[in-house]
Amino acid sequence: MSMSKNQIVMVAIGGVTLVAAGVLGYLAFDAFSSKAEAVEAGDGAKESVRRLLRADVSPDKESELAYKKNADTLAGWTEAALATAAAGDRAVSNDINPAAFKQKLVDEARALSELEGGVDGKIVKPGFNFGLPDFVTGDKLPEQEMLPKYQRLWGDIRLVFEMLQACGVAEIVRIEPVGVVSAAAQAQQEEKPKAKNRSRARKDAEEEKPAYTVEQYAVDFRAKPAALVKAVNALATAPRFIVVDSMSFAREGDMIAAALGEGEKAQGAQQAAGGRHNRRKKAVEEAEKPAEESEDKKGLVNDPAKESPFLVKITLSTYDFGSAVNKPAAGEEAAEEAPAEGEAEAATESKEGEE
Repeated sequence: MSMSKNQIVMVAIGGVTLVAAGVLGYLAFDAFSSKAEAVEAGDGAKESVRRLLRADVSPDKESELAYKKNADTLAGWTEAALATAAAGDRAVSNDINPAAFKQKLVDEARALSELEGGVDGKIVKPGFNFGLPDFVTGDKLPEQEMLPKYQRLWGDIRLVFEMLQACGVAEIVRIEPVGVVSAAAQAQQEEKPKAKNRSRARKDAEEEKPAYTVEQYAVDFRAKPAALVKAVNALATAPRFIVVDSMSFAREGDMIAAALGEGEKAQGAQQAAGGRHNRRKKAVEEAEKPAEESEDKKGLVNDPAKESPFLVKITLSTYDFGSAVNKPAAGEEAAEEAPAEGEAEAATESKEGEE
């Protein structure tokens, strides 16, 4: 059965209408979805704005300028604090050899041992090893790779030693670094089987350098109260960044306790040896003594000037921030600044000729 011309036209129009309806439906759905997404994004943006407005720092130009100003101020404080803390950083010599360092250490240790103190006129007893017995009183040479560390250690030991002596301590009993090991022992301790995870080893190797180096020392000395106060203040105000980790002090003897103990001992001996006759004789002797002697007995029972000094034990740490790593050591700097003898004479002759 064949379709008429009108039927064909109607079918074509229906098909076109159906396709158009499908396109319009898709466009309507897409527009609705886009609107929903836009509404959701707008709500999220509004919530972000509300959250920012409720924050301590509002998101405006004034806040940005204030934040930058505070950041600059903090950076300035940090720089100033680091400069103050690093003022006493120690420079080390890179071209010194073990024999020269040992000779320098021995000479300086001998000179320090001759400083005035309360041990037969000296500050230390004979044979004091300054915490480095292998090099000061022994015959060993320091290892080349450990020289930078030993230079820092000896510089700190010398600084604390001279500081305590200047404060008037009676005797320096001990001053030594804590936990120092040789390079060989350190390498032996660090020697381990190869890591299973090499990426972890590479990560450890790429870790940042520490901000500072810490060395710890144990120091024992004997000092009267005034000298002890001076020593603590000197450590607290030293140019070198020093932190007193722990401190204890006590007298090795007590004059009052000793006097009371001797009195009790004498009284016990008297009671054991004597009887009523001895006690009567003692009373008569006491009554016949002049009044001045009795008054003397009522005076001071101890003399602070004759009291034994405190035995002080301190553990302290020195911090080095590495600001002097690339600077010459004290001796090198002096050598660079001082002109050679020939240069000085030539400069003098040149000046005289000009005049």
